[in-house]
Amino acid sequence: MTSSTNSKFGSHQTRDRGKYFAEPEDISEETIQRLAERSESVLVKKLAKNDRQWAIWNEESGKWFSNQAGPLLPAEIREKHFFPPLQEDPKKPHNRSASINIYWPAIGKVYPSRFIWYSDKGAAENHLTTNPRSEFDSLAPASLFLIFKPKDPAGQYVALTVDAANEALIEYVSEVFGIRSDFHCRIFECSQLDLRPRLTELQSFVLEILAALDQGYERFLAFTKAFKRKSRTEVSDAAFRVWKIRTGETDLDPFRISAPGDAIFDITREIEFAIYRLDEAKTYGMQLVRSIFAGDSQIDSKRAVMACIENFDELYRVFLSASQARASRAGGSFETVVARTLNAGGIPFAAQNMFDGSKPDFVLPNASTYENDTLRGDHALILTLKTTLRERWKQVVSESKNCPIYLGTLDENITSATLDKLSDHSIFLVVPERFKASVYTEYANRESVISYRDFFDELRSRNMNSWLSMGIPCFGKTPMDNVT
Repeated sequence: MTSSTNSKFGSHQTRDRGKYFAEPEDISEETIQRLAERSESVLVKKLAKNDRQWAIWNEESGKWFSNQAGPLLPAEIREKHFFPPLQEDPKKPHNRSASINIYWPAIGKVYPSRFIWYSDKGAAENHLTTNPRSEFDSLAPASLFLIFKPKDPAGQYVALTVDAANEALIEYVSEVFGIRSDFHCRIFECSQLDLRPRLTELQSFVLEILAALDQGYERFLAFTKAFKRKSRTEVSDAAFRVWKIRTGETDLDPFRISAPGDAIFDITREIEFAIYRLDEAKTYGMQLVRSIFAGDSQIDSKRAVMACIENFDELYRVFLSASQARASRAGGSFETVVARTLNAGGIPFAAQNMFDGSKPDFVLPNASTYENDTLRGDHALILTLKTTLRERWKQVVSESKNCPIYLGTLDENITSATLDKLSDHSIFLVVPERFKASVYTEYANRESVISYRDFFDELRSRNMNSWLSMGIPCFGKTPMDNVT
């Protein structure tokens, strides 16, 4: 039996050993919740480059990009007996394996997979073979692989992939399993998972709302009016305080911190976002309650359902407002933390200035140097920021004006095709240190991709003397310090 594997990487006729079992289903939060509730444990692995490329056909070479034949799994899987006991191969005793039928709900097929340990190659050589290539060939970098182990030893294993490009589902999975940017692989006991994560502080806030409603709608209105949402500055400052407590650092000086990009990521995408989400849930959750109860604090369930339907337009506006505010927050937070880092390092810059219709996030060292046609090419540069790229990097091209342009991001999911396009436009991509060195990204061995550590070091070595000679204080020095 053959099937065509079609993806953005090309097509190739390959044998498909899967057998139809059920109707395919879209993988969602509900899918993961249902599978976890039925399972004993679940393996979650962030897919490295080779874990994806075994499924991609290289038209030019006429070979698969990798000979790995399936995702590589850590020794922990074998040592903790996640799969059935391994049996020795009589012909090759160093090969030990277990046959497992694995169901893939996204395509509705069961595959006769094999977990094999090539013991002669070391403890780490554990592979899961005979899998659907279609579930791996188009995944974005740093996507996730989940395998659910059944409670009944005679039950069926279930596997799925979560594409890193699916931001909503990745966010849910990351919250349920506590996945951070430095995550690699782990087995989770399903009985210990909180499949509907909630924050204790948020639960307390809900109880306060319920208590106010019990006292009448006027008391609830007074409660909502007294609530003040945190400003962007308050959220940013709170995240910075948490980071300082966790790390023992006093500031974000990029020349003192070993990995400034990782610090920027941790503050922006993890600490600050958690604070923002809590505040977001309070703010918009309260608006939803107000829309549903609409003057009656004793509304019953039937009337609550009717209110949801009748007031759908108002509820939609609340959700839309929340979505737009979240998108705006991400970019604004990133800019705030980078500005804090530049200031801590004594790096001169102009922020959000308008130049001939374009508005770069940061111009270094200042606007006047950037606007000077004689000085710009050798002494100015652009640092623009995008938390995630998608196609928005194209907006950056117009900002160059014949001076170096650096695109700072916190995105670990950028594809090779996009990196090629950035390089073609002479745009340097700046990424957190852990992503530059990661096996999960496409950034290694790319000269056009540098870490924030390298960016700041090169910035100082290339520009300090020239900026000082132009009378611009920088990097903790003044022009007088440069006089010999």
